[in-house]
Amino acid sequence: MDFKPATQPVYLKAGIFGNTGSGKTHTSAKFLSQFIAEYCPESQLVMFDTEPSSGFVAPMVKKITGKELLTVVSRSFSDLMEFTDECIKKKYVALVDSITHPWRTLCTDYLEAKKSRVKSAGGNDQTVKLSLKDWGPLKEIWGQFSEKFVMSPIHICICGREGDVWETVADEEGNEEVKKTGVKMKTETEFGYESSLLVNMKYEFDKHIAYVKKDRFDVLTGSKSEDKPDISFFRPHLEMLNIKGKHVEPSIGKKIFSSGSGASYETIKRRRDAILENIKDDITLIFPSRSAEDQKNKIELLRSVFSTSSWTEIENDEKKFSLNTLQEGREKIQIIISERGKK
Repeated sequence: MDFKPATQPVYLKAGIFGNTGSGKTHTSAKFLSQFIAEYCPESQLVMFDTEPSSGFVAPMVKKITGKELLTVVSRSFSDLMEFTDECIKKKYVALVDSITHPWRTLCTDYLEAKKSRVKSAGGNDQTVKLSLKDWGPLKEIWGQFSEKFVMSPIHICICGREGDVWETVADEEGNEEVKKTGVKMKTETEFGYESSLLVNMKYEFDKHIAYVKKDRFDVLTGSKSEDKPDISFFRPHLEMLNIKGKHVEPSIGKKIFSSGSGASYETIKRRRDAILENIKDDITLIFPSRSAEDQKNKIELLRSVFSTSSWTEIENDEKKFSLNTLQEGREKIQIIISERGKK
């Protein structure tokens, strides 16, 4: 392994969040325009606009940078990914306002897809909601953008709406209650921590004030700006960046697990768990009530498909009820669902 001296980050990774009217859009557009004018005049500001609000700041951007503000008006997560890739390719400085909308759109798209699957299986899609098991896939999809934001060679600022942080707090007598303990950017839970410079905008006493919640260089953390902050307030952070330096790509390193001829035990187990959960859902679609008649029908269905009515046996006997056996069993149940739907 080749050890090298640590190098300072090359690219600006900023996050600005606040309530309506706090000044986050104007502040970020002005700050990035001044950043371009001073540090990378060859570049151009591009905005992923979800509100849309780009038209209100475009004259200011043109005045400061001498170039038009380029925009993509969308709330689509896939468009956000494409936007980021294009900015990296063309070395644009990127502004996303607001990140809250692509996150909500991603969740909505996922829910609609889930409803569609239930409806096609004959179920009631009106009762379908996002459950705990859905957040894993959603976070994994969102993580593709988070990785681009943090690791890619791009100057980027993310704006988002302000959300509350709630925690269970115990008083001196040990009694617990849920209290608001702070604020955060309203987006995927972990994304608000990705920025190297995180700023909370507030509108207080007719002034737009910036509070620095986090500066990874720790030169601005806890700082409060004057009214309508500009690049001079953020400069201590910018001066710590090695803007003209070379971007260091993280090493993937050697693979821990060697390739095999088939799926690992952990992968097979996860697939079994997923199929078992789907089988439960399929049976519920056929016999949704807890009536004695539906309970009797469930027992008869399990025995006809798996030759046993013991769910414990089906779930735990991995040799007798292998992944393939469960898949074949689910196909039989889906045929029964389809036949019942035709009646």
